[in-house]
Amino acid sequence: MARRILLVDDTRAVITAIRRDLEERDVGVDAVAPAEAVARAGEGSHCAALVRGAQAGGHLVESLRRADPHLPVVLLLVDAAEARAAARAEADAVLEAPFTASGVASVCALAAKLRERSVRIAELEARAGARPGGGRDLEFLKRLLLAEVKRSKRYGHPLSLALLAVDGWEEKAAKLAPRTRTQLLGAILGVVSGTLRDIDVAVPFSGERFVVVMPHTKADGGLRVARRLAAVVRDRESSPRLTASVGVATHGGDGTVSFGGLVKRAGEALARARAAGGDRAEPADPVKKRDRISIA
Repeated sequence: MARRILLVDDTRAVITAIRRDLEERDVGVDAVAPAEAVARAGEGSHCAALVRGAQAGGHLVESLRRADPHLPVVLLLVDAAEARAAARAEADAVLEAPFTASGVASVCALAAKLRERSVRIAELEARAGARPGGGRDLEFLKRLLLAEVKRSKRYGHPLSLALLAVDGWEEKAAKLAPRTRTQLLGAILGVVSGTLRDIDVAVPFSGERFVVVMPHTKADGGLRVARRLAAVVRDRESSPRLTASVGVATHGGDGTVSFGGLVKRAGEALARARAAGGDRAEPADPVKKRDRISIA
């Protein structure tokens, strides 16, 4: 990925605040006015676009997306007025002042992962047949993973995360044509998404794995959902017959948490479910008091 950031601002305030620190981290910065931004956002030329909230009006974010569908767009908010602009713009993430190079770099990296997941979901739904309202789900998904982990940490809300994997996928996939494999994974995503609440989101994670984010969900509720997900995959009425294993991890709302930490614990539970024969859900082990999980 390119090691350059497109910084869209027609003042010197934001540019001066973060440019030097980013360049010291070996991340180049191309600072442009809004009128020039789309012309500079060529395919793959930047790892992220940072847009000053006050400049997010019109259809700038949408135009940047058309220029490069894989480009994550992060809004930089300096004051309350710019927060209103952020509510109207469909950005991948939002970063509030004061800005630091480490904060900008971390948010850009996470936003890039979300953008890639969103593009992949769009491709899967296009091939497998999108559900009604799928576009709205994608717009919601872009912000959820970043927002919910931070909200859980800040306000003490419980948050559960499930990692679902199709059992024996490598062996089954080897017998299928590439297009059929993609359609099958899209169908799995469809039945999983159709089982969830409106505030829950399922997203392809890697290969045959999907991650499910469940805000305001305690450990027992997360495990119930995980078992239900395994059941709906097993009960699909189409060929080939598939089963799934699910690992679920929960942040109870106290202490600190990271998306990566939840995925790691859910992955360990998923491995136990597979080792036990698959077609089941397993809860993650509780976090030991001496362990430290922090926002990364």
